[in-house]
Amino acid sequence: MECIASLMDNGSAESSRYFLSRRTVLEMLGDRGYDVVQHVNLAPSLSEFRSRFGQQPNPEALGFCVSHLSNLSNTVQVVFAGTDAIKKGTVMAICSRIVDSGNLKSLIIILQSKITSFAQKQLSNLPYKVEIIRIEDLLVNITKHVLQPKFEILTVKEKEALLAKYNLEEKQLPCMLKTDAIARYYGLEKGEVVRITHSGPMVDSHVTYRCVV
Repeated sequence: MECIASLMDNGSAESSRYFLSRRTVLEMLGDRGYDVVQHVNLAPSLSEFRSRFGQQPNPEALGFCVSHLSNLSNTVQVVFAGTDAIKKGTVMAICSRIVDSGNLKSLIIILQSKITSFAQKQLSNLPYKVEIIRIEDLLVNITKHVLQPKFEILTVKEKEALLAKYNLEEKQLPCMLKTDAIARYYGLEKGEVVRITHSGPMVDSHVTYRCVV
């Protein structure tokens, strides 16, 4: 009974959901090369997250802004939207809270409800890239699944070397849709190439490539 009791979570489901989704976003941005260490250390466990943000976290308090490790002028802002539908006015309110020094390259909105077409149009007119991710898609980090292969994004030079080595054109590479879950996780754009390494008990190492379309 003591063993089972130790596994029970007496906290709110809401705080658990925010903790898991925020942790996955930090891991995702870390994999993209952003400096997330400080934010990870602020609430590394669920209990510490609840101690900092409470059992009913305010979505506005969960947001953060980080810079890319290789380019400090490349920053991304993460915003957690509330449970209400995102309307045009909501977008304007979100933008008013963002302090843009000219380095903001991307805005990530964690969505919990529906978003209107007017709000989507408003977001498309912003001067930086906007990613909308549903909170339920962040409760588990899909790249950490035991069956997932290793993904590596090729640099421009690595891509050119690959095409030259096999005498290929970009369109001849196998495709990965930009809407693919892995492509969305890494924030991949059209034309980028991913090296996929499969390994395990059934195969030592098998490498394939996918070009994002």
